[in-house]
Amino acid sequence: MVIGYTTGVYDLFHIGHVRLLRNAKSLCDKLIVGVTSDDLVNYKGKQAVIPFSERLEIVSSCKYVDLAVE
Repeated sequence: MVIGYTTGVYDLFHIGHVRLLRNAKSLCDKLIVGVTSDDLVNYKGKQAVIPFSERLEIVSSCKYVDLAVE
């Protein structure tokens, strides 16, 4: 079994995110996606529009994602 991992902020989820996740899933059997926390986004001097808990739920609901984690 091949396990893939990718990460991102996924703020204002858009078609580019879907394409990235679809491509990543095509390269593995199980895809784990890390969603950047609000604290880390703020640390980088930016601010997410969508709160972390909602971004995590959005990414988790994508059919290409087997597990979304912080």
